[in-house]
Amino acid sequence: MKKIAILFSICLNLHALQAQSNCLFKNPLCFYNTDILTYLQVLHKNQQYAQMRPFFYGPVSSKLTKKQLENKLTDARFGYEMKRAGVKTLSKTEWSITYQRSIAATSETFVVKCALLNDTCRVYLDENAWKLIFER
Repeated sequence: MKKIAILFSICLNLHALQAQSNCLFKNPLCFYNTDILTYLQVLHKNQQYAQMRPFFYGPVSSKLTKKQLENKLTDARFGYEMKRAGVKTLSKTEWSITYQRSIAATSETFVVKCALLNDTCRVYLDENAWKLIFER
């Protein structure tokens, strides 16, 4: 009976790992056991701006060259404490994520739009979204 329980446990763990590897980067909540914006914040804190770039889409990311976007991300203020407060599925490939952040003992919420493009989940980035995420 003990062997069956161990085998069952191993099978569940393997299934969970396989499911996680199949969805990695394909929705806003499959980013190494976190969510897309938290993942991007970790990259930003580690100064990996080139790795952040592919996870954006929209007017800001399309009008700037790769180097210009990386330079803009270098200057962005993105070190605040943040947690995901909610997720709303807009369609099969689009989500709206509500985050709560604390800056100087003030708590506020903000919403980002995400979409699945070219098999990778990306954050929509226009001028308003840039200000909302990076200029608070």
